[in-house]
Amino acid sequence: MELKQLFEAYAIIALAAIIAGVYTVYQFFFSPLARIPGPFIAKISPTYYTFIAKRGRIHRDLANLHRKYGKAVRIAPNVLSVIDPTAFREIYKAGNRFWKAESYSVLQGSRPFDLAGQRNEKIHSEQRKLVARAYSMDSITYLEPQVNSVLVSLVNRLRGIRAQPIDLGYWIQLFAFDTIGAISFSKPFGYVESGDDERIFLRLRKAFRCIGWIKHSSTLFKVHQRLMPYIGNWLASNDRNTYFFELASKEIQARTNRDGDFKDIVSQLFSVQKAKPEFNDTNLAFMMTTNVFAGSDTTSTSLRAIFYLLLKYPEKYNRLMEELESKRQAGELSNPVTFNEAEAWPYLQAIMYEATRLYPAVCDLLDRDVPEGGMTIDRYYVPGGVVVGTSAWVIHRAQEIWGPDAEEFRPERWLEKENEGTMKRFFFSFGGGSRTCIGRHISWLEIGKLVPTLLMCFDMRLANGAELKEEHGTLLFLDGLEVYMTPREV
Repeated sequence: MELKQLFEAYAIIALAAIIAGVYTVYQFFFSPLARIPGPFIAKISPTYYTFIAKRGRIHRDLANLHRKYGKAVRIAPNVLSVIDPTAFREIYKAGNRFWKAESYSVLQGSRPFDLAGQRNEKIHSEQRKLVARAYSMDSITYLEPQVNSVLVSLVNRLRGIRAQPIDLGYWIQLFAFDTIGAISFSKPFGYVESGDDERIFLRLRKAFRCIGWIKHSSTLFKVHQRLMPYIGNWLASNDRNTYFFELASKEIQARTNRDGDFKDIVSQLFSVQKAKPEFNDTNLAFMMTTNVFAGSDTTSTSLRAIFYLLLKYPEKYNRLMEELESKRQAGELSNPVTFNEAEAWPYLQAIMYEATRLYPAVCDLLDRDVPEGGMTIDRYYVPGGVVVGTSAWVIHRAQEIWGPDAEEFRPERWLEKENEGTMKRFFFSFGGGSRTCIGRHISWLEIGKLVPTLLMCFDMRLANGAELKEEHGTLLFLDGLEVYMTPREV
């Protein structure tokens, strides 16, 4: 009996080895992607992609992989990272047939209204049409007074700080989060006034970290969700559709209970509800959840990058201050700076584009399913059903597009009119095509106002040894912006 059991055990092991061997041989020699280079483990297991996502350096890892292997890299058995410019344009152009990949189902979960996670292009288009007007540039600039109130509060708080250097990055995020409250619900969360986020930033980062890797392990996510009634919640990613949904719902209710003629995004979406009953209270709450969940970290990453690069390169800082002074002398400088004024500053706009090019808030692949009929990437044919995607971090450093100085902070490139069209076609910080981030105007408004206003109100310099520390988990998080700030007379 023992001999028979031993034989059966060996037989099972041998069968498993044969299956694994056949699978490996297929992936290396017979798969349609066999010719596309990539790490050994990536060709046979999706765990490699999950691993580099979980360790928080996927932006750097993908850049290194492309330097080693070329324009198309196999990072999982059925996933390609792509920086071929022609393929990039095909994948992300508006009206294409490249739908979002399965990883976005993990992001969406059971959420019925989700512009970021919705994979079905028809449903996404219908949902986006319902809210697009509220997020247009005209609508957002209409809410500029709400931003001004938070910005004035930030300047006053920074003027009162005596301990130096200041963690400017933290205060920037307080501003960004309060601004979301102000333009969404006509009421900041009060974090700038208190100087304390009440640990909500840590909760956000844990959720984003978790999303960053679990979206590449959809099977594990589905198993966890089925077992959650019995084992409890082990994934911080679920906070997106639970804790932050409840927070947004409470803010909507509080906003409804306040009397007054408020100008905010909620009031615009209430108007949508009257005309479009299918946009129900649950859908509105999930839309506002997106504001609360994703509205501050993305903008604060961009602002951290802008101030760090400006202060690291004094000649760029001085040139921007010269532009500020010329606007002041021409009587074209308000306090706070208006968005229309900021748009008319060529060098400020160049700095905003250049810093967000080098430090895009989202650096993982924005992955898509190749449609039936396939496509060609570089010199390789890729059949339908394969997942392809591009990282903004990587394509923003492609010398073929940006030139031999692609790694350098050179805002002047955005003032070269002959290259402007090409650069904006490949500017990927807010995504591309029909899936371009709907909140991009909010972010651009905040950045355009905050940067010149703080430069007008303070002299700044980096603390000795200050360097940005990078961590990627769905979003790129930047820490370490330690700055000496001296108030200026305005």
